[in-house]
Amino acid sequence: MNRLSGRPAHQFLRQEHRHQLEMVRPPSISVTETSPLPEGYALRQLSDEDAVVYDELFHLAFEDEGRFSETRNRALDGGFFVIEHLASGQLVSSCVALRGSSSPRHPDAGQLGWLVTDPSHGGKGLGSIVAASVTNRLAAEGYLHPFLGTEDTRIAAICIYLRLGWRPYIYQSDMVERWQNIFAKLRPEFEPILLDALAKSRQSR
Repeated sequence: MNRLSGRPAHQFLRQEHRHQLEMVRPPSISVTETSPLPEGYALRQLSDEDAVVYDELFHLAFEDEGRFSETRNRALDGGFFVIEHLASGQLVSSCVALRGSSSPRHPDAGQLGWLVTDPSHGGKGLGSIVAASVTNRLAAEGYLHPFLGTEDTRIAAICIYLRLGWRPYIYQSDMVERWQNIFAKLRPEFEPILLDALAKSRQSR
C-alpha cells in the first residue's frame, strides 16, 4: 500500500486474471444527473499546473507509471474532471473521458478511465460526481456504446458504474463466475442487471 504526503491509499491488489473486466453503457440509458458537490469542494477541469498533484492522487489507487502524458493526450476537450478540496488545494477525485478505446472489442468507442478518489474524502459521493460527469461527456461527444475496463477488486467503483447505467460486457467464459462473485458482494438491487448481462452473453455465443 502506498502512502503519499500522509494520505491513506487504496490497497493495491494484483490482478489474478489475464483478461480485464469490461463494461459498456447502452444508448437506451439516458444522460445521468450529477449530484451537488459537498460544501468545500470544486469540480473543474485539470489544468497545466496540476500535473504533480494529479500524479499524487492517481498513485493513491494505481501503480501504473508514466500514464499522465498519454491520458492527457487522449482526454476529450472538457473531459478531464477533477475535484479540488478548497481548504487544502489538493485534488481528491478524478475521472477522464478518453478518445478511442484500449480494448480491441470496442474500437473508437470512447472510454471512461482512471476513476480515483482519495480515501480521506470518501463517503461524500465525489467518485460518483466525476464518473457521472465523464459518462455525460462521452454521451455528448456522440459515443453510443462507451467502454470502460476495471478489476474484480474495485467493488466500490463497479457499484458507481452500475448506478450510472454501465453494464457488464462478458467476453470470456470465466467472466460469468467472476461477475457472479462481484454481484454477491453488492446489494440485491443489482441482481437483475447481472441476470440481463448473463442472458446477453449466452445470446452472443
